[in-house]
Amino acid sequence: MIDFRDISKKNLKRVILDKKIRLYYIFVILLILSSTGILAYRITDKTYNYNVGDIATSDIRVQRDIYYIKESETNAEKQRVLQSGKLVFDKDTTVLQDNLKMVEVIFGNIVKVLEDYPPLSNDFSIQLEVLKNRLPKNFHYTDEILLNLLSYENPRQLKLAVSKILIYIYDYKGLGVLDKEYKNDLNLEIDAVTIRTDDSDNLNDEVSAKLEELVTIDTIRGRLNNICSSVAPYLPKKTQDSVVTIIKDNLKANLHFNEEETKRRIDEKIKEVKPVSGMLKKGQTIVREGDTVTGDVLQKISILNKNARTSHLNFILGVIFLQIIFVFIMSFFTFTYEMVYFPDRKGIIVVCSLILFFMIYSFFVDSFEIAQSSKIATILLLPIPFVVMMISILYNIYLSLFVALYLVFYTLMMVDVDLQVVIIIFSTALMSSFININVDKRSDFFKGGLILGAINSFIIVSLALIENTPWKVVLTHSQLAFANGVLNSILVLGIFPIYEYIFDITTKFKLLELSDLNASIFKKMLINAPGTYNHSLLVSTLAEAACKEIRANYMLARVGAFYHDIGKIQDAGIYIENGITDPRVKKMKPQEYARLIISHVEKGVELAKSYKIPESVINFIREHHGTSVMTFFYHQALESASNSPDEVVSRDDFQYPGPKPQSKETAIVMLADAIEAASRSIKDPDRDKIEGMVKKIIYNKLNDGELDSSGLSMVELKKVQNVFLNMLYGIYHTRIEYPDSEKLKELEKEMAEVKGQVI
Repeated sequence: MIDFRDISKKNLKRVILDKKIRLYYIFVILLILSSTGILAYRITDKTYNYNVGDIATSDIRVQRDIYYIKESETNAEKQRVLQSGKLVFDKDTTVLQDNLKMVEVIFGNIVKVLEDYPPLSNDFSIQLEVLKNRLPKNFHYTDEILLNLLSYENPRQLKLAVSKILIYIYDYKGLGVLDKEYKNDLNLEIDAVTIRTDDSDNLNDEVSAKLEELVTIDTIRGRLNNICSSVAPYLPKKTQDSVVTIIKDNLKANLHFNEEETKRRIDEKIKEVKPVSGMLKKGQTIVREGDTVTGDVLQKISILNKNARTSHLNFILGVIFLQIIFVFIMSFFTFTYEMVYFPDRKGIIVVCSLILFFMIYSFFVDSFEIAQSSKIATILLLPIPFVVMMISILYNIYLSLFVALYLVFYTLMMVDVDLQVVIIIFSTALMSSFININVDKRSDFFKGGLILGAINSFIIVSLALIENTPWKVVLTHSQLAFANGVLNSILVLGIFPIYEYIFDITTKFKLLELSDLNASIFKKMLINAPGTYNHSLLVSTLAEAACKEIRANYMLARVGAFYHDIGKIQDAGIYIENGITDPRVKKMKPQEYARLIISHVEKGVELAKSYKIPESVINFIREHHGTSVMTFFYHQALESASNSPDEVVSRDDFQYPGPKPQSKETAIVMLADAIEAASRSIKDPDRDKIEGMVKKIIYNKLNDGELDSSGLSMVELKKVQNVFLNMLYGIYHTRIEYPDSEKLKELEKEMAEVKGQVI
């Protein structure tokens, strides 16, 4: 599983330490700030300042579809929803329970006393004293009230009647008793009420009512006699009065207004209200020049002003964030494949300079009269093909595609999204990336421009059929599209050599020039070091074929192989491929001989610089041996030292300075160089010997870490190995042994004698 935290730490470390990546982000920030500033200025919507009754000084049209909120209608809908809300009251069920417990204490003791001390006559004095002693001290009732209760003929019935009265008071219709009248604390014109019990969260248990149905304690006290008469009409007057007194003393409110819950429910209802939206259609005329600005017109103008792009910070932040996201996505690729996208730090400067040129040019494109006629004309006047083709030729198609996508984003932001615009932009950007992918001659630029112009012209005609565009406009746009392709190609043809020279970029055309074997340096190599010359040609053949197989830059590998051993021109006689004709060789110690051979790398770099060879080709000279050790001489030195105890041998004296190959192309040339040289030492070569030799060299380089920085995968390395084997099989295939002429004559003579013929 991928550990993204580990990847992030590694990438952060690379951003801090790698100068090329730091430079990349510096220029990216510069581009983001530049593009944001240009876009913010260029596509600012015009705002208007009018009052009711003013005369419009110009036509005011809507430049794009604008959706807005109708505030008055939305507020009206919120008020309607608000009126449908309910006031929330909480009912405390413990109040009724406490009152029923009180009934149980008072009337339960009355029943118990009368059962324990049955009255013998109408004298209840004994029972009164016993009852008073049994009742809790907080029950302070007069003797008259207690005697009225004791004297009732059916105490159990009396107890039940009082309980019914309390239930009626506290739970009639599921309502309750307020402490005081509701004063409309929230200033809401709402009459509906919902009552919920404190022990239930279920909305279905709530009781709905009207606000006027709720009663207060004072109201209950005033109606208590009537309630008692209604619930227990059989009670005598004295007994009823005593019951009323006891209930009044224990009467408490069990209903309370819940302000917080009421607010919460009302807010939820208001949040559910969807804003009532309106729309101003693109092209709609708000007011014409010379007309009077009415209230309705002024309202629409204020909507235009409010929704004007870049009149607030949101637009600028949105543009910045979109570009940051684009760069963030691209960074995932650049961290892994920066050698493909940006071969060197100069590549970042080149790309950013071209994009900045495009932005600055696009800023002034509106000054062209034809650009004001339509968005298509604006797009066709932009140098998108020039920028994309330049990067495709100077570097590679992958980088040009990324730049093309960025230019598409920038242009769409500049001119607004439209079907025709989107198709034309994508067609121009993507076709510009691919149109010159196989350019071999400078005349191919013109052919590519013709193709690009023809394709865009055909797209414009096709879109015209869909959109029913007037044919006069179509003809103008088609001519402009064709001219766009041709002129941008000509511009690329004229400008890219300047970039190639100033920034020392190795393009395909530069490589073609460098691959000319009639150059003076190769003539010198052929005369002074013929063996090295032939070796370089064979290495280039092997490397080119291998690079083609894995889709690496085969032209760069071929040229790099031509130049990788130019340092051997000087002192050519010390190298085995040239016959070792230098007399100094016999007198040299292994260390001296090794140092002289190793020096061909440094000599080659100096010679290449004197011939102004590009740095990308010089890298092949530096890296084609990596940090490998000259094992033959190292072995000789160790054997010599074993016989001389005082002699010290250092491995560093026999090791190339490096660096290790930093690209697939230099790594392949390293392998081809070693394999071609080793193949010459095979006696009686056959398939098994060749295969063993190739695998041994590749595995040794791999195990020694020489290929760690090259970017070659194991799959690609296997393909390279197969290419080398197939080509070496072809070079060293077993030939048929042809019979000489004497044997042929003997066979002919024998055949004639057998058949009686004379030859």
